[in-house]
Amino acid sequence: MKLRAAPVDPDTLPEDLGVDWSRWADGRAYRLKRKKDFPNVNPGHARTAAENAAVKMGKVVRTVRDKMIPEKLIWIQFADGEVSAGQPCPRCGSRKLLNLHAGVVRCPQCNAQLLLSNQGLEAIEPEPEGADESASPAKRARLTQRLLALQSVHLQLSGEPSHHELYTGWAEQDGSRFIVLAEFDPSEDGEDLVSETIEERIREVKVLPAHLFEGLVDVNELAVRPDADWDLIL
Repeated sequence: MKLRAAPVDPDTLPEDLGVDWSRWADGRAYRLKRKKDFPNVNPGHARTAAENAAVKMGKVVRTVRDKMIPEKLIWIQFADGEVSAGQPCPRCGSRKLLNLHAGVVRCPQCNAQLLLSNQGLEAIEPEPEGADESASPAKRARLTQRLLALQSVHLQLSGEPSHHELYTGWAEQDGSRFIVLAEFDPSEDGEDLVSETIEERIREVKVLPAHLFEGLVDVNELAVRPDADWDLIL
């Protein structure tokens, strides 16, 4: 009988986890496997290490857990920089950017490969009309759909339950990380919130780009917290 190897304590490893991340920094997307391409650590630690390596190389990187095997596989793609939709190349100022594929463009003038991002302040959702109205079934359905459209949703009840319950945490979508704030009606029977009761209890959801809170909230630290620390995982 083959015994499963115990996870490695990331605190015993260097910041880069002992991985030469430059070998995957040619602009292509790579799928990396736990225990093969990076040590036997939570994939969240590997993603953080890749992001730190990108900074040292003067690059940016997009990382995301594999949807089918998130506990073992991650996808990474390094690039020369990042640019918001409609903005010029941050390296040379050229406004002619060629789409390579979803989320990646190339500047033909300086040949920089750039990750396309529209996650600026404009990504914060405006208050819809009638935001102060009571949560109708239609609104609850819309909010539930918004929440379930995210990946790796991790929420924790914040503070003491009162008239409403506020859950805070993080999630992912299209390779980017977000801070999530969700408000729910408390259960009349005092039952915990579970995925099956989200739609009947949800009141509001805010999904905010994590990079807007850089220096205030370390979403990478949130991403590597054990599942047992969270009250709801979707």
